[in-house]
Amino acid sequence: MVQYAALVLQLAFAMGAKAQSNTNPTPTMSFNASAGTTELPNTDYSNERLGFLWNQVGPVATHAKVTATVEPTPEVTLVGPGELHPLVASTFSSELTGAKLPPNFAWGLSASAYQIEGAAKDEGRGPSIWDLLSHRVPNQVADNSTGDVLGQHYYLYKQDFARLKAMGTPYYSPSISWPRIFPFGHGPVNQAGVKHYDDVIAEMVKNGIKPAVSLFHWDTPLALFNEYGGWTSRKIVDDYVNYAKFVISRYDKYVPVWFTINEPQYCNWQYSYYPAGSYYPSYGVGPGLKARFLCGHYTLLAHAKVAKWYHEEFKGKGRITFKNSGNYFQANSTSEADKVAVQRLYDFVLGWFGGPWTDGDYPQSLKDTLRDLLPEFTEEEKNIIKGSCDFFAIDAYTSFYAGALQGGSLEDCTSNSSYPGYPECAASSSSDPNGLGIGPGADPGAGWLKSTPGGIRKFLKAITQELFPSVKDIMVSEFGFSEPFESSYTNLQDALWDLRRADYLQGFMDNILMSIHHDKINVTGAFIWSICKFCTVLDNFEWGSGIRTRFGVQHLNYTSLERIPKASTFQMLNWFKSHGGEFIGGGAGNSTIRRG
Repeated sequence: MVQYAALVLQLAFAMGAKAQSNTNPTPTMSFNASAGTTELPNTDYSNERLGFLWNQVGPVATHAKVTATVEPTPEVTLVGPGELHPLVASTFSSELTGAKLPPNFAWGLSASAYQIEGAAKDEGRGPSIWDLLSHRVPNQVADNSTGDVLGQHYYLYKQDFARLKAMGTPYYSPSISWPRIFPFGHGPVNQAGVKHYDDVIAEMVKNGIKPAVSLFHWDTPLALFNEYGGWTSRKIVDDYVNYAKFVISRYDKYVPVWFTINEPQYCNWQYSYYPAGSYYPSYGVGPGLKARFLCGHYTLLAHAKVAKWYHEEFKGKGRITFKNSGNYFQANSTSEADKVAVQRLYDFVLGWFGGPWTDGDYPQSLKDTLRDLLPEFTEEEKNIIKGSCDFFAIDAYTSFYAGALQGGSLEDCTSNSSYPGYPECAASSSSDPNGLGIGPGADPGAGWLKSTPGGIRKFLKAITQELFPSVKDIMVSEFGFSEPFESSYTNLQDALWDLRRADYLQGFMDNILMSIHHDKINVTGAFIWSICKFCTVLDNFEWGSGIRTRFGVQHLNYTSLERIPKASTFQMLNWFKSHGGEFIGGGAGNSTIRRG
């Protein structure tokens, strides 16, 4: 009886559905959430739409106390290390006795917006891709920290600039947050964000600090990933150029140096791993090599178009370039195979973005290896790229040994995209051929980073004399070190004695000066990064390593937000004082800073 009743109900339902289909047919189709290829243009710039973007990220933390701009308090005299333990001595004391930096040598500290600003959701800022990654993707950040609060530099910038003035630091190199200016990546400008950066630039100028501004440090507006997939779409070029023109037009009077892009090489070791298709639409381009080289292609094109506009239409006052990321490669041996391997590694790191210094195109090794994976520039685009950098900027942190792959021929690798080591088809290591480490290691959260100060001198020579002889002057736009296990200290005084970082800075700066005086290389600037792979004036969020890997020359208490100089601060100041560095006000800098 129960089975009969169920059958009657099924038939009745079917007959009712048939009758309904005859009068009001309901279409059917197949759905696949991962198969979408049609982009979703956005013209909705409402508060509701902005709220939708932040809901995609999830709950955002705020600081318990600091929620508005804080006026600076007077800087108290700071005192460096005493006589019971000295700072690190130079290993070039005789060679560099009396050696001075050239006039107008630009030096200072660096930072990026997402890594230190905090105030993630405040004053109309739109979410960036890194808000999504840090909040939603499991283990994207090793310690599961986010950029929500950090050092709250967004509200404490006046205090931070007062500290820089007390140090006498003549330059500061921050980045501007694209989604603070354009919350949706394009469309209307966010008034509160613009007012904030108006005040930031004005405060720097007021304190005598020269800005060297990065327009983009990886914080692409999340809305553009939703709309067309981010940097794998040509549409990103126009949106970036529009953003860059707005910022440059507003601040060029005060900014002597513009960096259009921070480290386009991130398209390899960061962007190509973004979870396209899982946390935002892929539009047919998921993680991997295709994403890597599309990202690089449109990034270089975006830079070149901004540079062309800056010089030819806008007639800008300053200098413009982008910041390369690269490290010195020491060949394992004098064999031809190892020499070829070293050149291939340079081709896939610096040559990839070397068009401004050559013919505007990619190296032949990339074309031969990647074939259809490598997008092509038109002749017009090559002409725009060629000569688009006013100087060469290199973020150089460490060195590697390099050589040929073992167990097969070079052709075995270059002809097979599944071959281990493809597409570089060369090997690199932080150990020498005998197995000894190349230098003292940094914090485990930056396991790739070893202290190799001698490498920067060799690298500057390789770039300017071998790889790109057309380079007339070069700037070391970032270098820095994460003190091992610094975040594990429970005693603040122990954390402030960052002697491995101090040794790293002393060695790097000595070798830069040796490059200038002994190798006759025209090095025109150097910026220290102090709290992540890229360091800032204070400890920051280090991308995939989070906040436990610290690069800063100042200690940051993430609860009280107090900033306290470490030994490396005084190492830096004393070095520039000894070698004729420019200081704010023409003085020799305040090398007696302690806690404020």
